[in-house]
Formats: sequence, structure tokens, C-alpha cells
Amino acid sequence: MKCKFLLMLLSSAVALQAALIKDVRFNCAKDCQMEFQFASDKNLPTFFQKYDNASKTLTVGFSESEFALGIGDYDVDASSSYIRSMSVSKEIYRGMNFLMIRMPVGASVSSDKNAIALDKSRFLLKFTGKNGKSWTLSKLYASKKAAAEKAARAEEKRLAAERKAAEKQAALDRKAALAEEKRLAAERKAAERQVALERKATEKAVAQNVAAAAGNAAGASALLPGLKEMTVLIGSGMEQFRLVASTRLNIDKISMPNASFVIKVSIAGPDRSPVFKIGVGSLVKSVFWDMDGLNIQLSAGAKPVILVQDGALILQTAENAIRRDGFVFWSARPSGIYIRDWMKSPDAVPEFSEFVKTYEKDSKKVVASTQTFHLRPVMRELIVVADETEFYAAPSEKSQVMQRVVFGDRLVNMDLTGLYRKVQVGNKIGYVNRRAVSFTDELSAVQMERLKKVDQERGELLTQGIKPAGSALDELYEDRVTYSSFGRRDPFVEIKGLVEEGINIDQVELVGIIWEAEEPVAILVETKSPGVSYTLKEGDKIMNGKVLKITQTDVLFLIQEFGVSRRYSMGLPDKFGGQK
Repeated sequence: MKCKFLLMLLSSAVALQAALIKDVRFNCAKDCQMEFQFASDKNLPTFFQKYDNASKTLTVGFSESEFALGIGDYDVDASSSYIRSMSVSKEIYRGMNFLMIRMPVGASVSSDKNAIALDKSRFLLKFTGKNGKSWTLSKLYASKKAAAEKAARAEEKRLAAERKAAEKQAALDRKAALAEEKRLAAERKAAERQVALERKATEKAVAQNVAAAAGNAAGASALLPGLKEMTVLIGSGMEQFRLVASTRLNIDKISMPNASFVIKVSIAGPDRSPVFKIGVGSLVKSVFWDMDGLNIQLSAGAKPVILVQDGALILQTAENAIRRDGFVFWSARPSGIYIRDWMKSPDAVPEFSEFVKTYEKDSKKVVASTQTFHLRPVMRELIVVADETEFYAAPSEKSQVMQRVVFGDRLVNMDLTGLYRKVQVGNKIGYVNRRAVSFTDELSAVQMERLKKVDQERGELLTQGIKPAGSALDELYEDRVTYSSFGRRDPFVEIKGLVEEGINIDQVELVGIIWEAEEPVAILVETKSPGVSYTLKEGDKIMNGKVLKITQTDVLFLIQEFGVSRRYSMGLPDKFGGQK
């Protein structure tokens, strides 16, 4: 404790005895010299000077001293032939604390043999030469500090002016935005008012049409004004629409279908009328009047032949709505609407049980499950297997999207057009990408389980009672053991010796699916020889079967062994090497 106290007392004494340099002057009244002004002529420090010729720097040092203006760099006169600037710092030199003043100098200072003198509390460092510019460091420091503060105030003032201008501009922008919003609101209000007026006019016209239909006994027309008859005839692969107006029609007054599939007939009539919907066929949807004449709205994508015969307009195209023998006749006249259906009923189809009786058990003939499916022509149900896909108005991704369908939605299959399937969703008919849907018997075990879960969440029982794929003919083979493989290889069938050619799916594994191509491709590699790979498309043959379906994550195979058809699915491995 005594030692610590003595050290503290000694440090205090040294601090009290430290010399203080109040200011530095450079004076050239006679000979040029530097004056280091000490606060007192008591306890003046040790001094040394040193000149570095390489950097043209003169360094002076004062032991145990302080500098009133503070440690740091001071600019003096960058073009002076004497002192150009000063850098003040504290350093340990030969075991003592020194106040180091480094001064870059001009040509008039080239040595550290400069004369020194002491005049009371002024320490003088004399140079050989005259005609230097005198200065006082404290005044230079104060002047530059004032200039810096003035510049800072000017910059702050400029920034304040910029902020004020920006705030003013922002206020103007907000005012303009409010005016624009007010204008748009007025436009919306006017549009809503116009829509309401049009709706009211349409409702009035419909009411008048209904009243006219109700007064048919008094001679009112069931057709639009200016029309005598509209007829639709469907049959023998042809669909025809015939329109007879009160005015005899000429071909030069009839336009071709525009981008909205509307044919315009330039004849005199009312400026506006209700929309008369055609209740049969797939060629013409509706007919209505506007100020340009009579408008005939076709179904999307319709491209009929247009002709005029005996003053009547006739549109004709290939029939694709009804695929049965016979004719359908529909006619709308002022006296009413008439329809006749002369379609033949479907031919009687024998029951499957009757077909089975003709099966010869001892013969080598194989009856596959695909043969049993086509015994009765029925509409097949499609199931959406993609997470989400578009329902288009035409078989093109550039056509209008009518709605979106999600995994598990049921669609009615109608036709296949290239990459798209024509389907029915509710009362709408459109197209979906065929790779986004599958038939029930094409679902893999994983998809079937997911479908059951989705139906359960929706509160539906659509998947109850569905038999596993490939079980349709199990009852024909009473002497065989049957079971559901759930997508795994049948362990009761030998791997080798079934056929001589084709890819054996028991000796390969699925490593990838190219899905973005127009037709999906599955990539398989041999289990024992990973360097040997194969690419397969839907319909390609393999050992004892073929590729039935390729989805984004699975490949479904149809295998036929010893007269029994079964389905086998192979899924992509997940990131841990297991099956997804």
C-alpha cells in the first residue's frame, strides 16, 4: 500500500511539473525563427531537434510537455519555404515521455543544426534566411475552425433548404395523388351508374320479351324482332345453323368471324335487343342486335363455312357434339321453339358375365383387363394429379383460362387433342394439359393414398369401393393366389427367364424424369451397372409389358405375366435415398 501511494504521489508531482506550450509563432521581422511559448519559465523541458533529408521533415521534441491546442495535425502554408504544416503527438523516446512536433519544411530548412535560444518563457528555434510569412498557430487554428464551422452551417442550411423543397414537392405530389384518386373514384361511380342503367334496360327488355312470350296467343313473336326462323341440324358428321331474317340477306353484308368469334350481319333492325341463346349444338351460342346490325356469337374456336342460299344465312361445320347415328333438328320460329331428336339408341352391350362364359380355360388365349374396359363405351372420369393446373377455353396455353383445378378434382373426359384433353367441369367444357390428369386405373399407390386423404378432408366418399389397379380379372383365375402388391415387385414371379428381350424393371431403378418436354421421359439405370441407362416414354415396351403413365414423380408400368395383368409403380428417390 505504501509503494502504491508513493507511485501515485510521484505521478501527481510529475504531472504538476509538466511544461505547457501555450502557442507557436513563426516570425520573420528580422531573421526567421519559431517561437514556442511556454506557460511559465519554471521547469522547462529537455529539447532535441532532428532533420530527415529523405522526407524533408524537421522533428523537435520536448520532454514531459503538453500542447495547449491539443494533439493532432495543423496546416500552416503548403507553399512556404520554411514550415508547411505541423503534426503533434506523444511518444516514448529514450525512456521518457516526449511531445513530438514533426514539421514538413521547404528549401530554406535543410539541417537540424539550427540555433536555439531562451527568452524567459519563449523558446526560440532560429533559421538562416529572411522574407518568410509570419503566422501564429492559435490564430490559424481559430480561423480554420471558424471557416469549417461556417461551411458546416452553410451545408446544414443547404440541406435544410433541400429538405424543405422535398417536403413541398411531396405535399404537391400528395395533393396530385388525392386529385387523381378523386377523379378515378368519380369515373368508377359513373361507370357503376352506367352499368346499373344498362342492367336496368336489359332487365326491362327481358321482361318485355317474357311478357311477349306470355302473350303468344295474341300473336306476339317468340323470336327476336326482324327474324323469321333459326334452325339447327346435327347429324351424319355435320352441324348446320340456318337463319332467315325479315330482310333478304346478301353475302356482302355478312362479315367473317372476328377475334371474339362474332359474325356481324349489316341489316336494319333494333339498336339493342336481349341475347337469344341457342339451346342445342356446339356451333352458335347466341344471337342479338346492336347498333351495327345482327350479331351471331360462335363457340370459341369455331371456323364454319359461311354461305347465303335463297336469302338465308347458312353456317356449316363438322359435327363433334353428339357421336351417335341419326339426326337432331331444332327450330325457333315466331310461334315457338321446336326440337326433334331422331338419334338411335346405343346398341345393346352384353353383360360381362355372359362374355366370361365364352372363355376357354384350357386355351392359351390371354384376356387382358384393357380388353374388358372397352366392352361398354362410357364416359371415363379423369382425376387431376398435378397440385394445380389451368382449365383453358381452347387447346392452347395462350387461350383464356376459365378457372383453375387442383389435385383430386374430377373431370369428364371427352376427347384428346395433341397435348391437351377436352374435358367437362360442371357445365363448362374446355381443355387441360394431359400430363396434369390421369384415369383412376393409372394412379400409383402413392397418388391413390393422397387422393383418399383429399376426399376425406373434403368430406367426400368418392374413393370408397375402388379396387386396386389390375384386379379386374382376378376372379377368372380361381386356382392362383392373388394379392395387392401396392407398387412393389411380385415376389412369386421369377426375375429371369420370362422373355428373351426388353428391359427388366426388377433390375433397374428410376433416377430422373424429364417433365418440361412436350412428352415426358423417364430415365432408368441398371442397379448393378449404373453406367448403363435407358430412356422411356409412355407406351414404350419393356419386358412383359409397357410404360402406362409418367407423372412428375412416378412411372406406372403395366405388366402381363402368365396371363395376369398387374400394375407396378416406380417413384423418384428423395434426398435421403428413400422413396418419396
